[in-house]
Amino acid sequence: MVRDMVDDRLLRSVHLWVQVAALPQYAAATTVMAFVGVKGEPDTDSLFARLAADGKTLVLPRMVDRVLEPALVGDGLVAAPFGLREPTGVSVDPTTIDLVIVPGLAFTSSGHRLGYGGGNYDRFLPQTRAATVGVCFSEQLVDAVPLEPHDLPVDVVVTA
Repeated sequence: MVRDMVDDRLLRSVHLWVQVAALPQYAAATTVMAFVGVKGEPDTDSLFARLAADGKTLVLPRMVDRVLEPALVGDGLVAAPFGLREPTGVSVDPTTIDLVIVPGLAFTSSGHRLGYGGGNYDRFLPQTRAATVGVCFSEQLVDAVPLEPHDLPVDVVVTA
């Protein structure tokens, strides 16, 4: 997989989050849903630090009965299936989220996304009123991805 070959992932991740923080959608947001980066994805530790420094509320996804549920970090993150880490805090009403930062395997410049095949974000995003930002490394920006009728594009794609 292309994203697994990114050798300067940490440095590029920091640059990615600087670009996200420069977006008007980020400036307007008070509650931001992100994700916990796993192997090959952008490292999210510096994003979490930036959100805290900017006084924004961090919300992370967890899976409950095969449904993506937004939650506060709470007492920290716990191990979950597929090598993921999930928050332990209380669940959050999706309509209170202002910005959702979305991971993916690939994105097009128009915002179409190749996810991980579960359709979790496609089912979740219509529940919010949030702006959406897809993030990836430049190697993951492609001309086209396979599209299904239920696939939702993100508003903005940011690469590093």
